[in-house]
Amino acid sequence: MSSLTNNVVVTLLYDDDSTRNITFEGVANDDLMAVKSKIQSINANANNEFANFYQTFVSDDGEPVVKIESCKIVSIEEEVIYSG
Repeated sequence: MSSLTNNVVVTLLYDDDSTRNITFEGVANDDLMAVKSKIQSINANANNEFANFYQTFVSDDGEPVVKIESCKIVSIEEEVIYSG
């Protein structure tokens, strides 16, 4: 029996040039296709639609996030070879 887990790791760039990785674990397969377009929307922040995102994620020094600098999708498949 095997299991597949998808994690999305985003790197946030802050106004003070620091970065932080945030991992979203257990992302559904169906949601993976929308990750790129969602990041593009967040970075564009048209009509200040994602103001809460920019206010929530701040650096250790309190500086606001500038953008999502990068993202990677990590899929982990585990196979149980013995259970006893």
